[in-house]
Amino acid sequence: MKKLLSLFVAVAFALSFAAVVVAAEKPAAAPAAAPAKAEPAKAEPAKKAEPAKKAAKAKSKQVTGTIETLDTAAGTFSVKGKKETVSLKAGEKVKLADFVVGEKVLVKYADGTASSVKKVAEKKKAAPKAEKKEAAPKKEAAPAAPATK
Repeated sequence: MKKLLSLFVAVAFALSFAAVVVAAEKPAAAPAAAPAKAEPAKAEPAKKAEPAKKAAKAKSKQVTGTIETLDTAAGTFSVKGKKETVSLKAGEKVKLADFVVGEKVLVKYADGTASSVKKVAEKKKAAPKAEKKEAAPKKEAAPAAPATK
């Protein structure tokens, strides 16, 4: 039984390896046939280049933190988040003159260029519960009148 199982696994492995090799050879054979038609071959690379540009576009990221450095003349700044400090260049729509060092901001960026920078309102610290109880006057309950029969 073990021999039969090991033989089956070996055959399955060989077939999967052969399938990978055959699949890899097909794209190589297709471009060889394409040069026979000269004009369509020139038009195809232009169409393939557009999807490549879209694929190369980096995903947008965001970071919330404080502005560590700010150079409005050069259009650069760095934001220190919880995990890391990110150095960025301001995008076309970003106006760095509205910000100062130490200000808390939310920045959306991709490829080292900030697409938006927004001020984040800092949360007000709530007073501890013990202080709230002391500040409010305590009302004492009036003694209940005895019930009469």
